[in-house]
Order: sequence, then C-alpha cells, then structure tokens
Amino acid sequence: MRRIICFLLLSALLLEVRPFSGYAQEESERPLVVFIEDAGLVTTVVSDAGPDSLSRLRQMFEDLGARTQWQDLNSDLPEETQVIVLARPLRQLSVAQLARLWRRMAHGSSLLLAIDPIGLMVERGEGSVAAASERSNGGLAVLLMLYYGIGLQDTMVVEPWFSQPSISSQYATYFQAYPENVVQHPVSQPLIGPDIPVQMWGARSLTVEPFGLHSYAMPLLYTRQGYGETNPKVFPNVQPPDPLEINLDKDKLGRLLVGAIGENTRTQSRVMVLGDSELFQNGFGLSLDRDGVTPLYLGNWIMAQRTAAWLLDLPVRDWPGLPTNYTWLALDGSGPEWQGVSPLIVDETGDALIDRYDIQSVRAFRDDSFLYLLVEVAEMPNPEVRLTLDIELNGDGVVDRQLLITAEEVMQIVGPDSLIPIADGQVVIAEALEVRLPLRVAGEGALIGQVCLADRRTPLDTTPIDCTTQPPAIVLVAATEAPVKLRFPSGLRATVRTLEAAVNVRAAPDTDADVIDLVPNSRIFAAIGRSESGEWIQVQNALYTGWLATHLIAANGDLMQLPVIVTP
Repeated sequence: MRRIICFLLLSALLLEVRPFSGYAQEESERPLVVFIEDAGLVTTVVSDAGPDSLSRLRQMFEDLGARTQWQDLNSDLPEETQVIVLARPLRQLSVAQLARLWRRMAHGSSLLLAIDPIGLMVERGEGSVAAASERSNGGLAVLLMLYYGIGLQDTMVVEPWFSQPSISSQYATYFQAYPENVVQHPVSQPLIGPDIPVQMWGARSLTVEPFGLHSYAMPLLYTRQGYGETNPKVFPNVQPPDPLEINLDKDKLGRLLVGAIGENTRTQSRVMVLGDSELFQNGFGLSLDRDGVTPLYLGNWIMAQRTAAWLLDLPVRDWPGLPTNYTWLALDGSGPEWQGVSPLIVDETGDALIDRYDIQSVRAFRDDSFLYLLVEVAEMPNPEVRLTLDIELNGDGVVDRQLLITAEEVMQIVGPDSLIPIADGQVVIAEALEVRLPLRVAGEGALIGQVCLADRRTPLDTTPIDCTTQPPAIVLVAATEAPVKLRFPSGLRATVRTLEAAVNVRAAPDTDADVIDLVPNSRIFAAIGRSESGEWIQVQNALYTGWLATHLIAANGDLMQLPVIVTP
C-alpha cells in the first residue's frame, strides 16, 4: 500500500516536470548544496565536526564554490537546490518526505545517497542503533531504479574472515572496495592505475541497469572477495543470531557492486548511490593522520572531492587536481612512467642466448613505504620468467636479502629449501618486469645487487639465462609517499581504535618492549599472528612487523583464529 500511495503522489508531482533548463538566478550566485540533517531519519550531521559528521565533505563543496545549508525533510527544499546529500538514513523516508525529495530531483537537483545495510549496528554517541533503512522494494529504491537505473539490494557485504562478533560493531565491518576498471568514470579514474582502494564500513550491494528510457547508470565501486549476506537474523539485534554462512540459493555471490552513479537525461539530474554511509564521514573515510592534514585513506579523500565536483556539474578541467606528493605509479609492466628514472644498472646486450631473458637495464626508486623496480629486456619477457634479486642493506658487500619473483608470487629466500611469501609484494610482466616490494623486506637504505632471469619451470639451482654484473647500485629516494600503505590482497585486519590520540606499536608482545612506531586512531594493519594468551596481536604493514595490544584495536574477524607466534 505504501508503494501505491507513493507512486500516486509522485506521479502527480512529475506530471508538472518539464525538461530542466537551469534556474533563474544571477550567474554570480553560488550553487546550493543541501545536507539532510533529520533526527527522525537518524541521518548523519553536518552542523558539527564530530566523527560521524560530514563537515569535511561540506568543506569540499564550499571549496568548489558552493554554498551549503542543512535541514530536515519535514519542509520543502529550496527551489534553487542543486545538490542534495542524504547520508546514513537509518529509517525509511515517509511518503511526504520522499515526495519533497523527489520533487526537487524531478526539477533538476542531484542526489548523493549513502545508505547502510538493514540490520547493521551503527555507532552513535548514545550507543548502537540497528539500521532500518530503505528496502530494495521501498519507494525510494523503486524510484532510483525507475529513473536512474540504480537498485538497492537487501544485503550486507561479508568478507571471508568476518565473524559474528565482528559484525556486532560497525567499527569492525570494514573492508576495501576498488574502482570499476572496465567502464571508467572520471570520479574514480585516478584510483584505477595506482590501484588505490576506498575504505568502507559495513556495506550493502547495489545493481545497475546501464540504459533506461531517459537514464543511464554505471558501476563505480566493487568488492574483490566476499559475498552479500541476505539473512537479517545474523545481526546481534536478533537473539540468538543466525550464523554467518553462505546460502547459495539466496546470498549474492561474485563481484559485488557497492557504489554506482546514474543520470536522468530528461531532468538533467545526477545520482550517486553508495552502499555505505561512513565512506565520507569525518571519523571514518575522511579520517586524518596525526598531523591533522594528511588523509589516512587517500582513495576516500579523492573520491569525495571528485564526487562533489561531479554533482556540481563542473567541467573536469576544474576538478581538484591530484596531490603531487604521492607516487602515482601504475604497476602495469610498461616503461613510459619511468622515463625520468635513470637506469641503476645497464647490462650488456646480446650476452644471453634468448632475447626474452636478455637484461638491458634495471631502474629502481623508493618512496616512504615501497621499493619499485623495472627490469627491461631485449624483447617482451617470457611470462614464465623467474627473477632473482639480491639486496644489500649496509654496503658491506654481503647480500642481506635475496628475493625470488614470478608472475604469481614474491618470496624471500631464507635458506636452501626455504621460501617466505611476501604477501604485499607484487609483480606485473608485460613489456618489462615491474615489481613493488615493501620496505620492511627491501630496506630503506637498499642497494640493488645482482639481478638474474631464468625460466621458472627449471630447478632453482639451474644456472640463470642472464645476470647483471655491475657492482651494487644505490636506490634513488623519491620525495613522495605511497598512496596506499597496506597492500595485502586479503586477510584479517586490525584497526587502531582507542580513546587515546595515538598508540605504540612495539617490537615484542610486552609493554616494556621497544616502541617501533606511534600510530593514530583508524590506522589499519594486517593481523598476522597473536600471543598465546591473545592479549597481543602481531601486525604488519609495508614498513615493519610489530605488536599491538588487543584492547587497542578493532578487528574485522576472530583474532583467536590467528596462529600463535612464539617470541624469545
């Protein structure tokens, strides 16, 4: 009945709509962005600067020339509204509220909708609240599909390591989404080449219908693993909750869409729908590092800036530029981006029997977190190549690290028959061999020693097809930082969550152990092990391996499933 009433009311409104031709306003008047701050809908706020506020997103709109205000949906929105921001509505819109929203959209206003999964326990100042937001067959969802080709699904994205306790807290439901790379859109395009993720906290999946009668839609963000849980009884507001498990006949599997954009060509309005409301909140996606300036999640920051510009319909040339202090390198196995990096090693041409293994040059540099390496050969390298790399750390002529690299994996050689996988090392073999290595393995003062190529199908003790012969060369230090500090493709994560401004990462599971680093809230690590008692968790990033006390972190899975690490 609600849907029928909704359609009757909205149909009457839409009959008045004519193709949008711009508002009658002075050219000097700035576009208006209205943030919906509605206590009844339990939305996010913008009128303060708290962790669940959108005040940083508001500032981005204002930096682009917009003026902003906030109001609830119990009164009409201003006619000159160009953009409406509706984030974290934990309750469904009433028919009257939906009518007010849609009337403005039918007259050309664009919408940013960030909406959480139904049942997700969302943290608020006074405690947790279970989201009872829009369903896939609700009025807003039906209209979004009908007029913009974007649909909501009644799911929650569950990563393989999520557990019942971890989904009981919004802070522990985090995962990384990635920009759609098949059909690229300017909003997310800069994130594709460097493979920069967007951090999300508890998300629902979406669908898109690319072409409609007066609309088109595009996927924007997707997940690389996990499934869409459709059982609302898995959340802790139901006691006892059902177990987290995949039901093949009900749950959503495969590549899940968690962000989408659409446009209606008749009304000239735009919509972005995000399956997570924390993506642009101050204390989540737009968190800052200890300096109060540097974004903790660069992907979220760039997405937010470009989302604001797109919704304001600014020409792409007027969108915020990318910060120049980051390493904007696409790991694609090609050399054009390396033209400004001189070869560290030049090898003799024709000294190998097979051109596809004949090393021509080796280029390398490092930033604050990773070492990057490009090995160029006489012809396009064989995909079955095996690269061995010697690294010196102190210039004493002794090899400190020896790495074995193939198309599938990066490993450290620690003995005649012993290899340790480097999960966050990566290689791409195309026109050349391009490698990215974490500095905790490669070292901050690395010298590149001998580089050898062989066929990986041969035994490790087989003589390589070609090796460089130059003395070890010092790696260039770039004045940039890595856009992503954590590049582990999968696995349980630990996020610093405490009332303190920053916490100590220690060298051993003991409060008297040496301090390795001081890290702020919201910093994410890979969780790789635990103490026997479970009171300490061994964590890792590109720079180091250390220990965090369990009470200082929020983990997105069961920490007791980690292997016990025995320390001296």
